[in-house]
Amino acid sequence: MKKTIAAIVVVVAACSPGETGESSTTSSTSVLGSTTTSGAVTTTAVPGTTTTTGATTTTTLGTTTTSPLLEGNWADEPLVTTDFGALGWWDGSSWLDAETEGALPVVGGEDYQVTVLGSLGMTTAGPQAIVCDPLQLLGVMIDDPDLLGDFPGPYGVAISAPWQLVPHLVEVASDDATYADFAAALLSERGLDVANPVIKQLIRTDLEGDGVNEVIVVAEEVNPSFLMEIGDYSILFLRKVVEGDVQTAVLEETVVLSEDDQFSGSHIVGTIADLNGDSKMEIVTNSAYFEGFGVNVWEYVNDDIGPSIALQTGCGS
Repeated sequence: MKKTIAAIVVVVAACSPGETGESSTTSSTSVLGSTTTSGAVTTTAVPGTTTTTGATTTTTLGTTTTSPLLEGNWADEPLVTTDFGALGWWDGSSWLDAETEGALPVVGGEDYQVTVLGSLGMTTAGPQAIVCDPLQLLGVMIDDPDLLGDFPGPYGVAISAPWQLVPHLVEVASDDATYADFAAALLSERGLDVANPVIKQLIRTDLEGDGVNEVIVVAEEVNPSFLMEIGDYSILFLRKVVEGDVQTAVLEETVVLSEDDQFSGSHIVGTIADLNGDSKMEIVTNSAYFEGFGVNVWEYVNDDIGPSIALQTGCGS
């Protein structure tokens, strides 16, 4: 079953150190610069490292490195898939949805890079197949599906593409109560008062490679069996600096306020990776609920539109 949740943008006045490219400790390290692909090499510009100790600041000039594209049998148009259904692919100018297109750009035997938050791997897959009965989703049979992670997540994706999937900073961090406060405010806006929300994930990343960090947060406390309990919540949001102000976009959310609510669900970041080769990274989210699981690919379009679902698939009742 598929679902689409529109991003909600709320302007927030407070700005946390991690969202300005600075560290909350006494030492700060600049993020990776831009990455471009030309011919068979990927070029990454690193702007440098700045370290502050006491009253002394030391800056090391950045370098430019080149790394070859991975060798392999890649699809002409890079298919993004899970082991229970294909999401779609990039045709060089736009995303194409696997279910809408009705046929996948693979013949079988292609190589795939697998990206899950904190790890990368390689596998191969067969030709187009019907998976996830009885939903009859289009997909491919991945040789080593365990590389994608375990239910309910983090759960990644596989893509038949040779470029560097994680060209910029992706760092799992811990909360000092700053982001719990932000989560509490968002939950309060939705009618649920939680004094100290549980922070399940806190990720500092540079989606666009512009040297300014974004922060992705998941606050969650749900029944592990996904049976509805009043007060359950799972909210996944992105905080991004736009023209000097911090904006918050809610990507996924479940808040159980009464017995009239039909289900409880869990949301998590499965991975953050460049899925179309433009050196900007997409956010892959997982949503689990009773007898179902879904994967969404969120692309940060621009500062006016914000994050938007580019691809999605799901398996369950």
